[in-house]
Parts: sequence; C-alpha cells; structure tokens
Amino acid sequence: MWEPKWDGYRALVGAGRIYSRNGTNLTPLFPDLTPVLTARLPDDLVLDGEVIAWDPGAGRLDFEGLQARMTAGRRIRTVAARRPAQLVVFDVLAAGAEDLRGRPLRDRRAVLEQALAGIASPIVLCQQTDDVALAREWFQTLTAGGIEGLVIKDAGGSYPTEPGQRVWWKVKAKQTLDMLAIGFTGDDAAPAALVLAFPGDVDDEGRPVTAGSTTSLPKAAAKSLAPLLRPTGEAFERTFAWGSATPTRVTVVAPFIVEVEADASAAAGVLRHAVRLHRARPDVDPERTN
Repeated sequence: MWEPKWDGYRALVGAGRIYSRNGTNLTPLFPDLTPVLTARLPDDLVLDGEVIAWDPGAGRLDFEGLQARMTAGRRIRTVAARRPAQLVVFDVLAAGAEDLRGRPLRDRRAVLEQALAGIASPIVLCQQTDDVALAREWFQTLTAGGIEGLVIKDAGGSYPTEPGQRVWWKVKAKQTLDMLAIGFTGDDAAPAALVLAFPGDVDDEGRPVTAGSTTSLPKAAAKSLAPLLRPTGEAFERTFAWGSATPTRVTVVAPFIVEVEADASAAAGVLRHAVRLHRARPDVDPERTN
C-alpha cells in the first residue's frame, strides 16, 4: 500500500488530546484543532496521523507556519489563527475499547474508514492506494504542494509497537538527511552554524561524534533556531575541513534533530563539505533516530 508522506508533525490522537511519538503532550499547541477532535471523535478512538498546516496563498503545505507554534508561548492563539491546523489520519490503534494494533493494516483501514465516514475537515482521511501507477502519479504531482514523498506499507502488517521498529518504508522526493545538532558556533541568540553528528555515532564514552557543520545560517534561520538551543555548559574547539586553519569554538547543546541537504559523501557516513540546513525537527525524538 502507498500513502503520501505529509510534511507536518506526526501525532497520536485520543480523547481530544494530541501527543508526539515520544509521548510529549502537544495539545496546548493546537487550540484550534483540539475542540474539533473532542466534539467529533469518540473518546475510545485512538488515531495515528500527521498534523499539518496549509498556506492557501502559496498553494502548499506550510511546515514553518506549523513550527511557529513551538515558540509562540502566550501568542499561540494568534499564531494558530494565522495558519489553522488539520489532522490527516492514516491509521487507527484502538476503537470501541478494542486494541487494533495486532490486526492487519487492511483491517485497520476498514475500521478507520468507517470511523471517519461523514467527518469533514479539519479531520481528513489520508489517501491510500494499492495501484503502483497511481502512487507514481502522486509522487510526481503532489510533491509540488509540499508532500515529502511516499510511505510504503504492508497491507497484512500489524501496527509497529516497538521503539525503532521499521515496518513502513519512506521514499522522499527531497534528498534530505536527518542529523543531530549537537552544538553551534557564534552567539546563542543568532548562531552562525550548527555542528552536527550522525545519529547513533558515539565515542567510547557515549558522546556523539562530531561529523561536520552546516553552512552559514541565514539571519532568519538563525533567529528561529535560538529557542531550540539548550547549552549544556560544555564547549570545545574544532577546525573544520572547509573552514580556516584557526579552530572554531563550539558550544555544546542538548541534541535535537535537523534535516539537512547533503552531497553523496553523507551517504558514506562522512561530511566532506558543509551541508545546508533544510529545517529543524523539534517534534522528532533524537533517541528514536538511532
């Protein structure tokens, strides 16, 4: 089975609450969406999906508008009103007090379609097909609207319940790579660059191994990253291959996930060149990328 891969925040929804995959309560970030979930969905229905935002002017998904909620604080209702959220549902974990995770995807899909019958936006049933030609068409056409690619699932497969369990396959239209941001150069209010590590690549003491850095960050990107930087109090100096001969001071931070656009050297587990930051992913648990 093929489904579009949405560019938003993966979310588990139940009893009018929204949680990230690592259990973080995201409900306060969606004051526009949660009342609808409470009113339209029964409490015993547990859904898996993607919270997205749409930019009607650009005619595409707006991940940056969605991400602005993370740092909105008391302005959350204003930010939410500017770019309302939708929930695209692609799976169901429980319904009618029955745990469905052990049942095949085809059975869960039938339950899901029945549960969402007659329910309109902002709750949306994700498209799904077993027609490879249609899936290829989606890959070619939907990416213009911000869809990241396709997710491939086994129609007979059960729902993944173990951390790190991989039973779904992703085909991304954009050539991006998930990496750990482990530090920064410059000032914490406007970092010059992020220092990166490959998830799971640690030294003998369990610390991430520095792989390289991003290119210089544009001012807007640097400013948006500042709230995500949580210095640990540690620092080190590093001479990067693409930098000057003078070592650069790196301020160590609590790791978080970023997507970067890298060349082929990244596929071999090295960064021979600085990489361009695509976006930060504070909604993704760094521990689950190992």
